[in-house]
Amino acid sequence: MRKYLIVALGLLAAGCATRPPEFPPPPPPAEPLEVEAEELEVVIIDVTEIEEEAEIAVEPEEGIPAPPRDNLSWEEIAGLGEEYTIAPGDTLSGIAARHNVGTGLLIRLNNIADPNLIRVGRKLMVIDGPFRVEVDKSERTLDVFLGDSFIRSYPVALGKRDSTPEGEFQVLRKLENPPWTDPYNRTIVTADDPEYPLGTRWIEFIPPPGAYGIHGSRVAEEIGTEASFGCVRLLHPQEEEVYDFLTLGSPILIQP
Repeated sequence: MRKYLIVALGLLAAGCATRPPEFPPPPPPAEPLEVEAEELEVVIIDVTEIEEEAEIAVEPEEGIPAPPRDNLSWEEIAGLGEEYTIAPGDTLSGIAARHNVGTGLLIRLNNIADPNLIRVGRKLMVIDGPFRVEVDKSERTLDVFLGDSFIRSYPVALGKRDSTPEGEFQVLRKLENPPWTDPYNRTIVTADDPEYPLGTRWIEFIPPPGAYGIHGSRVAEEIGTEASFGCVRLLHPQEEEVYDFLTLGSPILIQP
């Protein structure tokens, strides 16, 4: 009985659980924000059914699936926007929030070297969001759209034994380099550790307990396979691009 109680408690604390939340996710704030791990102590655990999964070896499938459509270049993506002239009092994050896109996207589109040093009167290319994501489990791809317009496609790794949840979600939290807990020995792994498994970004769409998210992987061989405990993994640094497209509240659709 004691053994079963310990296992049960462990599963409640584990992330990427197979049970979806029983309540709708909270609405996004008025201005989407990207949060760094130093500002918020968050430990992400990418595991479910730890003891049972530890005994199962999953052979990766050969090859990474090719994107089904031609990705837009950054120049083509910039062409979807319009010019904006920086006004006194503007900040890059404030401009991004008003247009419902990630701050990182404005940095990419405008080749900004230092986002804290923007000059009044400078013209920026700005796109009106939000962008949205569709994950196709059968194709093992993650596609980014702006409205009905296709933007880019990325191959992904999904959950073992079809554990990636399906349905309509939204981005609840965005974190850079959050601490991760190794589910087998409960040690905390930080982003500067060579064994850190999350790439550099965490995009959460189901909250704890049993959190699910989109994050990176540095293991190319697992992309295109069922390798995670339910989360969606992109090959690093592609998770950084997806992170920059999305804001809090951006729609995420995961379909069979």
